[in-house]
Amino acid sequence: MSQLSAEQLSQRAHECRLLESAQLDRAMSAAGGRGTTFEALQSVLLKQEYLTNWQIQRLIEGHRRGYFYGKWKVLYMVGAGTFARVYRAAHQKTGEIKAVKVLRNRYSSDLDTRDRFLREARTVMRLRHPNIVPIHEVSDEGGRTFMVMDFIEGQNLRDYVKAHGVIKRHVALKLVRDVAAGLDYALKQGIGHRDVKLSNVLLSTNGQAKLVDFGLASVNKEMDVDSSVQTNFNPRSIDYAGLEKATNVARNDERSDVYFLGVLLYHMLAGASPLEETRERIKRLSPRRYREIVPLTNYDPDMPHRVVILVNRLMELDPEKRPQTPGLALREIEQTIEAIERGKTQRYDPEAARKDAEDYQKLAHREVEGSGKTVMVIDSNQKIQNALREKLKNLGYRVLVIGDPQRALIRFMELDPAEERPADCVIFGCSGLGYEGIQAFNEFADNEETRDIPAIILVTSGVKKYLADAKVSDQRLPLDLPLKFAKVRATLQKLLGQPADDEAVDTQALQDGAT
Repeated sequence: MSQLSAEQLSQRAHECRLLESAQLDRAMSAAGGRGTTFEALQSVLLKQEYLTNWQIQRLIEGHRRGYFYGKWKVLYMVGAGTFARVYRAAHQKTGEIKAVKVLRNRYSSDLDTRDRFLREARTVMRLRHPNIVPIHEVSDEGGRTFMVMDFIEGQNLRDYVKAHGVIKRHVALKLVRDVAAGLDYALKQGIGHRDVKLSNVLLSTNGQAKLVDFGLASVNKEMDVDSSVQTNFNPRSIDYAGLEKATNVARNDERSDVYFLGVLLYHMLAGASPLEETRERIKRLSPRRYREIVPLTNYDPDMPHRVVILVNRLMELDPEKRPQTPGLALREIEQTIEAIERGKTQRYDPEAARKDAEDYQKLAHREVEGSGKTVMVIDSNQKIQNALREKLKNLGYRVLVIGDPQRALIRFMELDPAEERPADCVIFGCSGLGYEGIQAFNEFADNEETRDIPAIILVTSGVKKYLADAKVSDQRLPLDLPLKFAKVRATLQKLLGQPADDEAVDTQALQDGAT
């Protein structure tokens, strides 16, 4: 029970600017007037949403500060880490809800730590991606350093796994795909995460995974892993230090994020971490911790071959054998999801795994070819769609397939200014669209939003007589069906300014009419 009286509680709330006089008068009256009990006033304050339990508890404890950061009024604490606390807060004028992350008091006087926090947070402010929690504001007021981020209704992945144990396969794959997409985008902006782990992934109420704490990871890049500053400031980054010690790579190696992407997926599928969980620094830095991984199939002998291969690829101890970027990891995750959805769920086969590893190495140079590039295929013929999707993905391209040309055009026209274009090149097919394919090709050439995007039109025998109508140029080229896919590949290389590679991917032709 509180030692405060109702009068003392109201006085403290007023002095701390949590309540105005008129609000206090109304609350006091509703609680029974002057002389009412603390409990009665507290009940009214909570019921009327004048105060939160967190605010009342701090008032009881005698705290005079920490209720406001800039224009934001703290409602309650939602998380605490080694060096910062995170609060749910409301804008004082609009009532808008955000998360406010505040550097702990003991670091506020550490100029290097504070300046690094501010600088790195401001860098992360330019990241805008569906799988990254955006930072909107960074400030240093009254000796307290804080940042303002979107508040995500939901929970972090660590708590989700703790509550559910083994995560359903399709859910785990989707979540790790979201994380990989966020990492891929950030790296393209020059930012590596450096602290990928369950607690740094938030799950929204619609099941979308969102990364947080990019700023912290960037700070870690600048620190000596053996220094006392590193140990005290963020000991959790020891996991990265241990991996990079075991693999003898530079501390800034972007492939470390790929490894811990695999750790996330393994943990969700097994219900347990692949790495020994310990607080002992020496054990966390030991190479043995990364070399002695229990096979995923020990937890589930029926785990599909494609899923086991994916986890093993992401967690390859030899960094040269991992996907070399988050973007390439994302491609392999998407391929695995597609394979599972097509029913390829046969059990893990070690012998097939060795062959898979050899095949991956043979295709390594091709994977890089389309990395970071997106090709949109516009055609209603499913055979053409499937052929192009499979072959382009084998070269590392991200592929978007749309059957309706108008819907494809809308994708470009309705972009937010901060969004990237949906595709770097568009392939129009006349196999299913007929003359409408040429019309769509021309409409893209005329439209202000798409006229500068490289394009290819695949012309079938039925519409070759109309080819003179097509608005071709050095950046907008026609190809006659049937043709070998190697020709499509070479044309893409030309349009996207990539080095030519005369090696044919296969000898199968894309047919006129997709026969």
